[in-house]
Parts: sequence; C-alpha cells; structure tokens
Amino acid sequence: MVTMFSSLGKNISTLTRMCPLCHYGQASALGLCRVCFNDLPRCPPVDLTVHMAQAPKGVRLILASLWYMAEVRYWLAAFKFRGRSGEANAMATLICAQAVQHYRQQQLKLPNYLLPVPMTKKAWAARGYNQAQLLAEAVSELLGIPVWYGVVRTKQNIKAHKLGAKARRQVLNESFRQVGKLPRGTRIALIDDVLTTGATLGAIASILPRAGIIVDAWTLAYTPPPMLNKERY
Repeated sequence: MVTMFSSLGKNISTLTRMCPLCHYGQASALGLCRVCFNDLPRCPPVDLTVHMAQAPKGVRLILASLWYMAEVRYWLAAFKFRGRSGEANAMATLICAQAVQHYRQQQLKLPNYLLPVPMTKKAWAARGYNQAQLLAEAVSELLGIPVWYGVVRTKQNIKAHKLGAKARRQVLNESFRQVGKLPRGTRIALIDDVLTTGATLGAIASILPRAGIIVDAWTLAYTPPPMLNKERY
C-alpha cells in the first residue's frame, strides 16, 4: 500500500512539476520554466583559461555555460543536495550547446571521451550519486560521445572548495588515480558542475599521460575571479 501511494505521488509530481527556481511556473522539458531558463546568466562561448588567475596545467581549454550566480547556486544545490538528479538533463543541454558552438567556431574536433570528475566511494554513498557523472552521461546521450571511467578519487576533502588556490592544489595533488588506459591521440573532456580555481581539473590532468593526450574541460557554471566579476557590472 505504501509502495503504491509512493508511486502515485511520484507520477503526480512528474505531471505537475513546478520550476525549481521560481516555484511558480510549470517546468518544461528544459527542467525550468521558460522564463527562468531564459533568464539564466549565460557565459559567452569562449575559452575561460584566459580569464583565470592561474589556469590549470595540462588543460587546453575550459568552457562553462553559466555564471555561478544566486539562481545557478540554488539550482545546483537542488541538483546536488536535495536529490533532484533529473536536473542533469537540462544542465547537460546547456553544456552541449556551449561546447558545440565553441568547437564549431574554433574548428576543433569534439573529444573522443568524456571523463566525469570522480567522487570517493564514501562520498558517493552519502549522496547516492555523483553529479558530475550524471552530467557526463546526459551529455554523452546528447552528443554520442562515450564516457570513460578511467580515473578514481582516493581522497575527498569536503572543505577543499573553501581553500585558496595554492592550498587547494596541494590538497588535491594526490587525490586521484588513473585506472584505465588511453590510446595516444585521444581527446578527452573533463566534466564537472562548477569551476572555481581549476585545481580539481589540473589535478586530474596531471595524472593523465602528457604525450599525445588533449585534455579539455566542460562545466556547467564558472565562479569568476573578483577582477572579472567587477568588470561584468
């Protein structure tokens, strides 16, 4: 009986799903109501490494779809901490649109593989899923690029995101290990939800073979450095 009512509740929720941002408009296939989706703070389709205080070594280019502002923080919090894993589909649509536009403009070949930033088993068990993996799998469905799970995370420092760039790089330096092989000439895109200092991306790139491997990074949102943040207003 409980199972039946739980199932019924889920079906009703799906049919009458409200926008997770405004809680007023009805969510479309994009995950948000059309007003909130159109009002999202979009990043231009440009390589963000030129705007970073210190770009991560070993990463050729970085793309982000949105500025990490209040509405995006709220949306991501619902995705990561409130069990709204289905938001990955709408977020992946934004990531794909940004990537396709940039690669087309720069006449670049799309990656051969997508690599989601991994979590430790303990962190995955606590949350129930890895948000970067859900994003990568949704992007894979849209672009037909396979996901490669050849890197694992051995340490998960919860407070790393609160550290400065130098301290964060030190904490992450030995947090990842490669367990799969990549053939020479492989193009790979790291997938993550938020870009801040780029230390996580740099840590993963540092354990991949330097010779013959091209590493790019695609994220949903970017937290710009203070200087760039001031220029936007």
